Amino acid sequence: MKKEINRCMGCMSEKLYEGPCEVCGYDGRTEQPSQWLAPKTFLADRYVLGRVLQHGGEGAAYIAFDTKLGLTVEIREFMPDMLCRRGTDGESVEVVDGALPLFKSYLSEFADLHKSLMSGFESGGLKKTYDIFAANGTGYVVTEHVNGVPLEEYIVSHGGKLSWGEVSRLIQPLMDTLTALHDKGIVHRGLSPETILITPDGRTVLTSLEISAARTADSSISSDIYDNYAAPEQYDLSERQGSWTDVYAVSAVLYRALTGIVPPSANDRKGGAALTPAHTAEPDIPVQVSDAINAGMKLPRAERAHDIGTLRAMLSDEPEQPEVPDASDENDGPITPEVHVRFDIEDHEQHRISEAKKKRRKQEERRNIGTAAGLIIFLAMVAALVICIIYFSENAQDIQRNAITAVSTESTPPEVTEETPRITTVAITDAPEVTEVTAEKLIMPDLVNRFYNTSLQNRYSMLIFEVEEEYSDEYAESLIMEQDIQSGTQVTAGTTVHLKVSKGAAYTYLPDYVGMKLSEYTNKLTTLGVRFRTEEEETDEVKKGYVVRCSKNVGDKVYISENEEIVVYYAKAPAATAPPETEPPAETTEIEIPVDGEDTDDEIPIDIEG
Repeated sequence: MKKEINRCMGCMSEKLYEGPCEVCGYDGRTEQPSQWLAPKTFLADRYVLGRVLQHGGEGAAYIAFDTKLGLTVEIREFMPDMLCRRGTDGESVEVVDGALPLFKSYLSEFADLHKSLMSGFESGGLKKTYDIFAANGTGYVVTEHVNGVPLEEYIVSHGGKLSWGEVSRLIQPLMDTLTALHDKGIVHRGLSPETILITPDGRTVLTSLEISAARTADSSISSDIYDNYAAPEQYDLSERQGSWTDVYAVSAVLYRALTGIVPPSANDRKGGAALTPAHTAEPDIPVQVSDAINAGMKLPRAERAHDIGTLRAMLSDEPEQPEVPDASDENDGPITPEVHVRFDIEDHEQHRISEAKKKRRKQEERRNIGTAAGLIIFLAMVAALVICIIYFSENAQDIQRNAITAVSTESTPPEVTEETPRITTVAITDAPEVTEVTAEKLIMPDLVNRFYNTSLQNRYSMLIFEVEEEYSDEYAESLIMEQDIQSGTQVTAGTTVHLKVSKGAAYTYLPDYVGMKLSEYTNKLTTLGVRFRTEEEETDEVKKGYVVRCSKNVGDKVYISENEEIVVYYAKAPAATAPPETEPPAETTEIEIPVDGEDTDDEIPIDIEG
């Protein structure tokens, strides 16, 4: 159902005129993908949905307007792409055949998670949860809408990195929020510079809480893992996750903010990629902060700082030692979420069809059992009759043939009509990185805004990917920007999908070089993808081998897409100011120069090099 209101569907500001929105520029001409609800959809007799703000394996978040309170809000719709799809009416959610139990389990966890945030959870560092309701065969959560910029954007706009003083101010409220979440048994699992908002008044807000399956590789739905910030246990279903999982992510965020360098992923580090200590990458970082980050990013969870309190103490250089958990007490293995809230799904067409199929299937099974029993009894009677005839009749062979003919005729089973074809096209299994395909068909997932990496390639190994890379100022490096087959389309295994993948921003900002050795600075430029050449410069203001200056100022844009080259000038030994000791001192010869017209005894010494 649609509802017309005088609001922009891009930002929900009041709009009483035609044309693009004067606040956000949204013009409404770009159609929203069909798997998401269309703008102006009316839910629960009060909420009008606008554009999609974010989407992933768990579902989508929309900007919305509460017509009863006159308030702009956000609404999250639970719609895991591997378990369901949008109905033909454009609003209802259809669960693929065989996935209903898993869908209900995840839906209950979704409701349980947000229900716990409504009941007595007070934290200015998290969006407030206002409402939870069911509609269209799935669940929806209404939260506060917060205006702000992602931490990543904030870092870039401040020269590519932040001072410890600034980071400390921003991170403390975030740690308070995480501590409160952990006290309620909630692990975020999705901390990154993209999921932390900085509001205009300097408030730090944590966003994008999702169910555990959406933050774990190899689960039954597409995972939304931020590779450079996710802990190693998020890639292994056999490993436990807990407060230590968020400790890893917070430490990785600190590393990015302070050094200006994106840390290597946990998987890359397992493969041998080195994590340069933060103090080495940026000497201005206090040593205890660098040590705390290192402790928080230990790959084995048994060696990692165990909780946010421990990490906070280490950052402030308090004498506490990090608490190391006893691995034997953690009951290694996959976590099954406890579900305390029942989230009843409204009756809808798909559910009725599914129940009707089950009922019809049971009736057919009962009929088949009765028919089989009757046949067995009939065959036993015929067999007994045949035996009697063999013993007591001279025409036993003829009668036996007649009896067999009768049995063959009477015992022919009734023709079984084939069941109505399933709408199921994908059957999910627990096999790692593999999606089992029924009848070689599957529903094309939405790959846009997901990282193109080994994990994604393995998960969708039944598809063939052809990748075109190009620079983008809107998409982070390795994010998928476009796919040529629309999500929700039914395809066969072996289908080729053409993807457009971001090579990262067309430009970066020249990082600071003060106090850095040439090798350290050029490594930083290499990490950022900046071309450079080096030249010596004579100076006595900087130590030998340290960077003196660059051909551009710190903070200036460097256009990677145009192969722009930066000249890095470094100090060589200053020239000698005194002659070498091996050279003999210059000889001095005194001569007299008479002044015309007069005699004088004064002597004017003149130095002449002999």
